[in-house]
Amino acid sequence: MLLREKGKKDAEPVGMSWDEAQAALQAGTHEVAEGDGTDAPIGGPEAPEPDYEAMSRPDLDMLAAERVVDITKAKTKADVIEALKAAQA
Repeated sequence: MLLREKGKKDAEPVGMSWDEAQAALQAGTHEVAEGDGTDAPIGGPEAPEPDYEAMSRPDLDMLAAERVVDITKAKTKADVIEALKAAQA
C-alpha cells in the first residue's frame, strides 16, 4: 500500500505492508497516496502528448475515438490534429 506523510502532498509515496500501513494510518502520521481523485500516476508527471504529425490518419482517428473526441467534421489529418489539441485544452 502506498502512503505519504500526512499534510505533505508533494512527499514521495512510501510502500508499506498492510499491517504497517494500518498502524501508520491509525497513528495519524500518514495518509493514503493512492486514489486521490486524479488519473495522474503517483510520483511522476503525466505521459507526454504523442507527436501528432508523426502519426498516421488511422492512428489519429483511433486516438480520437479513445479520447471521445468528435472528428465527424474532420476532412484532413490537420483537422483531426486540431480537434485533438482543442479537446486537450
